[in-house]
Amino acid sequence: MPWTPPERPGWLDRLIAHADAVGGAERLVSLEPGELVDAAIASAGGLDDFGDAHSENWRAWFELLVDSLERESSLHLVGRLLARHDLLRCLRNRLRLSELWKRRPEILTTELLPPSFVIGMPRSGTSILSELLALDPGARTPAMWEMLHPAESLVDEAMRPIGHAETLLMEDLAPEYASMHQNSGDLPNECIFMMANTFVCDLWSGTHVIPSYDQQLARADHRPVYAFHRKLLQTLQQRDSDRCTRWGLKAPSHLPRLGELFSVYPDARILRIHRDPLRSLPSTVSLMGTLKRMRCEQVDLAQAAEQLAAGNASLLQQELEKRADGRLPDAQFIDVRYQDLMQDPPAVIRDIYQRAGWELSGELAARIEAYLEKRPRGARGEHAYTLESLGFDRNRERERFRFYCERYQIQAED
Repeated sequence: MPWTPPERPGWLDRLIAHADAVGGAERLVSLEPGELVDAAIASAGGLDDFGDAHSENWRAWFELLVDSLERESSLHLVGRLLARHDLLRCLRNRLRLSELWKRRPEILTTELLPPSFVIGMPRSGTSILSELLALDPGARTPAMWEMLHPAESLVDEAMRPIGHAETLLMEDLAPEYASMHQNSGDLPNECIFMMANTFVCDLWSGTHVIPSYDQQLARADHRPVYAFHRKLLQTLQQRDSDRCTRWGLKAPSHLPRLGELFSVYPDARILRIHRDPLRSLPSTVSLMGTLKRMRCEQVDLAQAAEQLAAGNASLLQQELEKRADGRLPDAQFIDVRYQDLMQDPPAVIRDIYQRAGWELSGELAARIEAYLEKRPRGARGEHAYTLESLGFDRNRERERFRFYCERYQIQAED
């Protein structure tokens, strides 16, 4: 049975239909690269320095992305509007950050707080683990609105409600999304929202159908992306740095690029969460389809199941091998099982703090208990899907990931 896209809200279908009245969505919303650049410069008050074009090669990636969006993504009217919004925001961010760093060069010489990264396969519990760790007042965890508008966040909090509105719009576009992900401009979110400003980032792939861009992204050198990410952390660290002792970050997309991450963050602590792939894989496919459907008219996930399963199995095998032979610093990893986190969250947090050498305060323990009481599982509905309905063969996948489940003693969730 193929993946069935969620039904779109009536207001969204009616708005999309407006494009047909004028001969196509491209007549209403332009994605022409030069015009986007000019619009960003005008919206930023005439700033025209987008940063280090040589080291990041951002312009070539930007133009590749826009070309792929135009040719391959079947963007409907709202999809084009959202794509233009995101592209302009990233361009504006580059302009404002470049100006900020020239005006305040000391930002980029700031000693960075030790970073920790919550990492795991998509839909494996990275969000809830990150949210619990962010309750520690000593952890500097960037909120979604700060990542969307990093330069402005240093001035005041005027962009905070705007970032919150931008985040919640996804629930308006697909109400089912509320059951898949906790959404708020004030919550932690993935590093991809900072890395998107380089235009070399999985964020674009996760929300659009852009195979040409995806092929190039898979071969890209991400070290300049992590270097830019570090600059953003140095920038955001100007807020509340006096009370914090470390950075708390997260993104599943770091997993295939751990070598590049460690090249920029050699002291990074990795909090590695593990979940039964037969639960995380179909959930990932369902989420991918829902996100793309918010923007794209045609979303075909017929090949996604096999490609995702084979790719993830290979990725997990490589991670095991690299941690075993020293290509990745195994001592800097703390492994956590999703099933343990769900059974006793406070106990898992205590174990993480003990293994990391962090001080666990009574205040944090109380905050965790209170947070969990306010957020019971399923409070916003259940993310409904089945393994078979999304193209997976249960027996085949159980065998494919046996090595991984046995290595970390992961119990089957079916």
